[in-house]
Amino acid sequence: MMRYWNDNWLCGPGAYLHGPWGMLVNLGFWILVIFLFVWLFKAVFNKNSAARPSSSAQEVLRHRYAAGEIDRQEYERMMREIQG
Repeated sequence: MMRYWNDNWLCGPGAYLHGPWGMLVNLGFWILVIFLFVWLFKAVFNKNSAARPSSSAQEVLRHRYAAGEIDRQEYERMMREIQG
């Protein structure tokens, strides 16, 4: 006897599981594939992380001095240590 698509709960030949569990497994698989594709796309084409230059120690020290985190004496002492 011929079976119709609704007899298998929309799971045709080659489905992992029959019935509603088969639909959930297939749906979960495709959600995972789409999620991985989007994640990979963001990782490859993310321009923000690649565009940031790494800060040197002198730049960080200048920013700390400008923000008032350290005083002039401490700034000059640390700058001498950095320069060698």
